[in-house]
Formats: sequence, C-alpha cells, structure tokens
Amino acid sequence: MKFLRICSLIYLVLSLILPVQLLAEEELYLNTAKYKAEQAANKDVNKACWFGAGFTIIGVGVAMMWQSSSPDPTEFVGKTPEYIIMYKEAYESKAKRIQTMFSSIGCGISLAVGCLYTIIIINEVSDAYDDCLGCLESNEEEPGACMESP
Repeated sequence: MKFLRICSLIYLVLSLILPVQLLAEEELYLNTAKYKAEQAANKDVNKACWFGAGFTIIGVGVAMMWQSSSPDPTEFVGKTPEYIIMYKEAYESKAKRIQTMFSSIGCGISLAVGCLYTIIIINEVSDAYDDCLGCLESNEEEPGACMESP
C-alpha cells in the first residue's frame, strides 16, 4: 500500500512538471524566432535611406505606414507555423520601428536646420532695419544721406 502511494505521488508530480517543461521549451523556441527576426530586420533596413527620407517630413509618415523590407523566406524552411507567425510579426514590428526612428531623426534635424536658418535671416533683416532707423534718426536734417551711393 505504501508503494502504491509513493508511485501515485511520483506520477502526480511528473504529470505536473512535464507540461510546464514543454511550455517552457515552446516559449524558448518562439523567443528565438523573435530574436532572430529582430536581428534580421536590423540588418535589412536601410537606415541611411530612412534618415534621408526624414528630411522631407513626408518620409516620417511613409516610414510609419510602409515597410521597406520583408523577411527572407529561407528562414522559414522546416519551421512550425507558430514560429513563422512570431518571426514575421517581430520582423515587421522591428523594421517599422527602425524606419520610423531614423526618419524622425532626419525630420528633427531638418526642422532644426530650417529654424536656425530662419532665425539667422530674421536677425540679419532686423539688423539691417535697425541700421536704417539709426541712420534716419541721426540724419534728420539731411534727407537721403543714409542712401548708399553705387
């Protein structure tokens, strides 16, 4: 009787452990797919192209909507459907994230340069205006004295 109790206890423990181990193995398998997909996307996406596209400001919107690369089909040979689904989802997500990030950086630099250029132009125009006003105030008696001769 004691032997039967020990055997049933061992059976119960094993029946609880084995499914957990199988689930852990499957999770590791899917995480491997995700890791490989993110590495492939990081390698495949042309970062310089998306950085340049960001300078046009429209490129940021395109980067958010359009995926420029797709996973290599040879990566799916002999893999389970779950692996393929996880791989494709991870690849698309990472590729879109990289595209959006680099185009946003390009857009930010483009806007910063444009604002800086605008500030410089406004400053030059303001200085020229101040010079003209100063000249007019100092030469009120002689109209036209501020005009530069060619």
